[in-house]
Amino acid sequence: MTDNNSATATPPVASATPRGSRFTPRAGVRVQLFSAALMWAIGASILIVRGVIYVSDRSWHSWLFGGGLAIAIAIPKSRYLLDRVAAKAVARIRLRGRSCYFGFFSWKSWLLVGTMMGGGIGLRHLIVHPNVIGAGIMGALYMGIGSALAIADRIFWLAALQKHLPYGLDAEAEVPAA
Repeated sequence: MTDNNSATATPPVASATPRGSRFTPRAGVRVQLFSAALMWAIGASILIVRGVIYVSDRSWHSWLFGGGLAIAIAIPKSRYLLDRVAAKAVARIRLRGRSCYFGFFSWKSWLLVGTMMGGGIGLRHLIVHPNVIGAGIMGALYMGIGSALAIADRIFWLAALQKHLPYGLDAEAEVPAA
């Protein structure tokens, strides 16, 4: 007769996954990269369309000023700020591998997105409406920031479709060797 409660019995194995993780929606690296690219594309589109709406009923010189200011904002902001932010996000996604779908941005990034959205909504409702004198400047800012996001979004699309990033950003998006 064998004793099931003997000291040689193997203890129950603890779960290797954290509690509740089986309910976490998981996705691979490419899906996360495509999701990040789509998220930036949607944000850029919303900003550009809002900017065009703010400038739409203005005279031709407002369009010229708005377009010039948008380009003056978009190119440097994309090249010197957002390209690096996107490359770091690509590195984060590649480092995490297959993991929580909504984790393609860090919680700090999600908090920043929410803060910026709230600030834009507040600014739009409290200070500048489409029919007021400052709407042309607000439209130019929206078009500039949206264009910068659209330009920098290429980093996510390239990472999702290819292996290498432009302008030596591969070094910033490099996954450290384990």
